[in-house]
Amino acid sequence: MRWDSEHFQPAQAQTLGTPPHPARRLPEFYVKAIVHPTARTFARAAEYASWRLVWIQLAILLLIPIIMGLLRSFFRDTSTGVNTHSNIIFGLLSVITVGATIGAFIIKIVLVPVLFFIEVGLQFAAARLLRGNGHFVGHAFSMLLYLLPLSLIGGIIITLFVAFHFSTLFFAPLISLLAFCYGVVINVFVVKGVHNLNRDKSIIVVAIPYIIGLLAMCGALFALAHYLSNSLPSLH
Repeated sequence: MRWDSEHFQPAQAQTLGTPPHPARRLPEFYVKAIVHPTARTFARAAEYASWRLVWIQLAILLLIPIIMGLLRSFFRDTSTGVNTHSNIIFGLLSVITVGATIGAFIIKIVLVPVLFFIEVGLQFAAARLLRGNGHFVGHAFSMLLYLLPLSLIGGIIITLFVAFHFSTLFFAPLISLLAFCYGVVINVFVVKGVHNLNRDKSIIVVAIPYIIGLLAMCGALFALAHYLSNSLPSLH
């Protein structure tokens, strides 16, 4: 059974008195997006979408790893076998790499929104080609409803592992992989709800950016290998 967003009436029209500010509904939407994601949830959430809330959530998404990094800095992280607070070499390296870290953060501020909107843009274009009827801002807003809490949950779990000195070398990539896979599943519900598409078309829409990204990566690796194969003989 398909969810028809045209027959949906937003909660604002069903309540009496002053409607709640859209920002106040965010915690409710976060919980529903993670605990019980459905097409209806994201179709309803898209009715509250605005560019202001999109940019606010993107800013929070950038702040989460910074805050979690600061929290982890209070613990003596021996999960990798080296206590960086008591090792002079690692302490010196941390000082030297401060500039690189700041530079990486500045690059991240630019890249995260760019990559996010590229993914949303590709999915939106594919959904429209498959006769989806959603709006770009609703699509972007609905995707952030699961990306932000998943990022927060993953950051908290990794921070707890650091606090209790568990090996983050193994668990951090595993947690990231699990969050990514679950996010892909939720993304399908986002497309179904926002664009009023069936499951098969929604899966195609979600897969397209990853297919394009994989092809681009393979092309870049092939170009690099071709460049190295032509450059190395000239060095001898």
